[in-house]
This record gives sequence, structure tokens and C-alpha cells, in this order.
Amino acid sequence: MNPAHAACLALALAQPAAGGAWLEDPGKGFAAASATYRTFRGGAAHELGYYAAYGAAPKLTLGVDLNRNADVSGHALIFARLPLRQGSRSRLAVETGIGGNHYRGYWQMMQKTTLSYGRSLETRRGSGWMAIDAAYELRNSGLDAIWKLDATLGLHRPGKAAPMLQIETARPESGRLSYALTPVMRYPLKNGRELLLGLEYRKAGRDSLGLKLGLWQKF
Repeated sequence: MNPAHAACLALALAQPAAGGAWLEDPGKGFAAASATYRTFRGGAAHELGYYAAYGAAPKLTLGVDLNRNADVSGHALIFARLPLRQGSRSRLAVETGIGGNHYRGYWQMMQKTTLSYGRSLETRRGSGWMAIDAAYELRNSGLDAIWKLDATLGLHRPGKAAPMLQIETARPESGRLSYALTPVMRYPLKNGRELLLGLEYRKAGRDSLGLKLGLWQKF
């Protein structure tokens, strides 16, 4: 695997933990910022991410997804999310995004289409949610295509720390499956903010362990 394809795979696993099948209420929004420091045999790397979504209309959410993997690679997307089904407990939505991805400063066009399913859950420890996202990405001006399937499980515990588990997978049409497992704890702060602290195990060409720090903000 050449370095550009390896970077593409690593970036494909770097996605926001929120959004999915849920639309933002009109005039309201959500933002998430994250920083990950990971180590692997022979070195270390850091990654920064930013995601924001805003309810532009009752059936339209607009947003931005930014990522930077050290000084090597990254992407910048704008997206629109539309509902397909909005039930009382389960939801289905489609999202389309366009922008660019880069490797060592060389930018090319990127497109992404995502089908998202979300469901609210009731457990003995409180309410929660499950989200499943299936995505098809065209990177490097359509030269690299990647299929993705991600899942998130989380609990709602107002005023208390709450667990969340992220499972992310990515497979290029001409490559091997890569994945990341990230258990996270969410800690409530003031004014609609949450602090996230997690550990990440990633296998994307090489094994790595990472410490992830994030901040969620409703506005």
C-alpha cells in the first residue's frame, strides 16, 4: 500500500460521533471538536477534527466536517442532511457532502453520500441511542472509492458521566478492511457542553493506540 492510500484509509476512519439520522431543530445546532494523540511502532501522530451542524429548515440540516491528520493529510466537507423517515423511536436520513481531501498539501475533490439509521433505546441504566451509518466516499477526484460502515452506542445520563462506544470500519474498493474501536466517557459541563475522553485502538495499515479528547456544544 502506498503512503497516499494509507493516509486515505486512516482519514476514512476519522469521523464525527454525532449527527447521523437526527436532524437539528430549525435555528439550533451542534458542534464537536476533537484532538487525538496516537502512538504506533516507531512513532506517534496527532489528529484534529471539527464538526458542526445547523438546522436551516424543519427538514434540512446543513453542516461542515473538517479534519487534519498531523501535517500529512486532511479533508474539508460541507454537507446537507435530509430525512427519509422520522418516527417516534427510529429515524432514517440521507446526507450528501462535497469538498476536498489532501495529501501533503495537494488538494483534490471529495464527495460523500451517507445513509443513516438511528434508534432511541431504553435500558435498565436509562435511555440511550444507537446509530448506524453506511457511507460511500469518492476521494482524490474520484480515483479512490471507499465504503464505510460505522456504529455508535451511547447512554443518556443527565448530569452524570455517560459511556459511549464507537465502531468505525472502512474498506477501499481495491484494498483491505481497516477499523477503529473507541470507548468514550462523556462528562457534562455547563451551558450545554460535554467533555469527552476516550481510548482508541486503530488498525489501518498498522496498529496504533490513541488518547482522544473532545468537546460537544449545543447552540
